[in-house]
Amino acid sequence: GSMALMGANAPKNVVHIVINNEAHETVGGMPTVAKKTDLGGIAKACGYVNIIYAANEEQLDLALAETKRSEHLSFIEVKCSIGARENLGRPTTTARDNKQTFMYLLQNGN
Repeated sequence: GSMALMGANAPKNVVHIVINNEAHETVGGMPTVAKKTDLGGIAKACGYVNIIYAANEEQLDLALAETKRSEHLSFIEVKCSIGARENLGRPTTTARDNKQTFMYLLQNGN
């Protein structure tokens, strides 16, 4: 839904980046349907003009440079492998806590 909304409004200064490891890594690397889903095709159908795929750091650098020069809504899909640092921390707050903190900060101008 948000992609369709973005495409309909066509902001010129937005780059939508999907880092796609084709898995729900936080729950043990369970595979998703992302391997069989054309995310760029979905973005194009929603109205994104620039659709770029990157499979390594060099391609990502080129993609980011290209979107900086563009004046169109852009979508970059970055293919990556499953894996995270062993010392990568996990959230210590709940989604509800995050929502309440966010709302508090919005209301108090912080």
